[in-house]
Amino acid sequence: MTQAITLRLITRQAGGGEIVRVRRIDWGEALIGRSPEADIHLPDLAVDMEHALLQVTGQGRVTVKTLTGEPFLVDGKTTSHVELEVVRGHVITFGDFNLLLGQGGEGDVAVTILKREEEPPATSASLFSLRATMFGRRKMAWTLGLVILTLCLLAPLISPALVGHARIHPDRQWSSGPLSKAHAFLEKDCQACHAQAFVSVRDQACLACHNAGGDAAKIDARVGREGSPFLPLLISDHAPHDLLLRAMPPPPTVRGRVAGMFETAMNHPSDRCASCHREHAVLPADPAAPKTADILRAGKPALVVVNDCAACHSRLKMRLPSTGLVDTPSWDRHPDFRPLVTVGFDGPQPRLQRVALSAHPQEVNGLTFSHRIHMDPTGGAARQGQVLGAARGYGAALTCQSCHRPDGAGFKPIEMERDCGACHSLAFAEVGGQLKTLRHHDMRNVAGVLRGALPPANPPVADPAVLRRALAPGGLCVDCHTVTPSAGPLGRQIAPVHIPERMLPWGDFNHAVPAHSGVGAGAAACADCHQARTSDRSQDLLIEGVATCRACHGKTEHETTAFAGAQCSECHSYHQPGESPRTGQDRLFTALGLPKGAKPRGLPTF
Repeated sequence: MTQAITLRLITRQAGGGEIVRVRRIDWGEALIGRSPEADIHLPDLAVDMEHALLQVTGQGRVTVKTLTGEPFLVDGKTTSHVELEVVRGHVITFGDFNLLLGQGGEGDVAVTILKREEEPPATSASLFSLRATMFGRRKMAWTLGLVILTLCLLAPLISPALVGHARIHPDRQWSSGPLSKAHAFLEKDCQACHAQAFVSVRDQACLACHNAGGDAAKIDARVGREGSPFLPLLISDHAPHDLLLRAMPPPPTVRGRVAGMFETAMNHPSDRCASCHREHAVLPADPAAPKTADILRAGKPALVVVNDCAACHSRLKMRLPSTGLVDTPSWDRHPDFRPLVTVGFDGPQPRLQRVALSAHPQEVNGLTFSHRIHMDPTGGAARQGQVLGAARGYGAALTCQSCHRPDGAGFKPIEMERDCGACHSLAFAEVGGQLKTLRHHDMRNVAGVLRGALPPANPPVADPAVLRRALAPGGLCVDCHTVTPSAGPLGRQIAPVHIPERMLPWGDFNHAVPAHSGVGAGAAACADCHQARTSDRSQDLLIEGVATCRACHGKTEHETTAFAGAQCSECHSYHQPGESPRTGQDRLFTALGLPKGAKPRGLPTF
């Protein structure tokens, strides 16, 4: 049951008395802002219209997080997201208002709202005055301005002509900081990014090295000649640029809108690569950031988020009616998955379609297979596994790992000879004391052998009737394959087979994460997400919905031992839809022929 919030607004009268107004919020969530519709209305220009959200997250616990990016104070310390225990009596400050947390009656969370009354200092007028008794501030400003102009601009420009070489590098006088480690090789080549004087860095400069639509080999060769120790991470647009501009919401504050107008007027638009990826600025990590959030590491370009994912996707349909995406305002309201399912074939080519899990889709993969029979601990498959023994990779019963072999974030494609051949032999005859085996992946070989039409080096061992019997009900092929009627001489044919490697093409699920592979307290096992033990048909789609992910993602360490973050970047990448964020070293390892996870010697890391 959600805890309620009791609001107590205390107003001081001119005569010294107080007026106390009490209101109760039953749904355990209160919007804080200057807007009259806000639950906690704070009429102060220093407070945004919808500044922050206070939520009850547990017994006597609340979280407060900013909605506009503007911070607030908690016990005198600046933060933008915090989780608090109300019994400790924390004080949250927005502008001239203090919010005092406490325990209310009936287990409610009590929030007392007080406006701070501060008298301006008696000498405040003199602080802002330009008049002074000894040296006027106006003269001081002019003097210092001329000194800075001389030392930082005129002297660097004149010094080469006077002494033959520059003792003060003119560019360094105006640099706001060093480049990141990834771009440090461009330290002496300002024109690589700053192509035009007095014009902010444009996307063309970034895409010269990072364009996924360009020639990767030429890009790699170019950055290699310029001295880069890394291969650049090639990126593509999240969506066509005109759609991105239409989908982008306006700044939430008046100050942001005004700043945007000035930036546009000064030819400094906010929709560039450099609007989010700031160089020459290395920021310290935020100690108040959640444990699961991305921590900014020293030497990396600062990521300045103009709009997060929810800012655009919460009301995307309103700004972009033509989109086929579902509005996603938050993780709690994330739409259920729509996996990419094989719904049929056009000749040998599979026909794929995204189908919502609520429609209970069936996969037409061309196979006849029962997970339940193979995983029955007392069935024939278990007995066969016991006979084969641990030396062959089996035991008393088959498990998921008996057939599905990990390969990085996913699994290797199923191969009949490797994964099924130990039990399902492809030997069809014995010639000269040796078993003859079909090549399962080569249908011409299979048909040729069973028709008895192989060349003399492989003498025929069967007549055409053998192939007809193999395709008939009860035949060898029918055990695993879907066989359909055909107009050919045999009257039947094997349906094409297609097993997709990824059913969620716009999300990157990593099976190698320990919590996803059953490692650690509270971690998920295969059966928690794939109900294979009860599936009798290969058409069953053995994946769970987003509700299963919420069992861990979006939870705190107080709610589950397998708590995990709910940031969009956990599964989605802005520049590489369908993948989680990566680094340029991924391509470097591939180019050097190194195994996954290996570290090349002598190269810096980032």
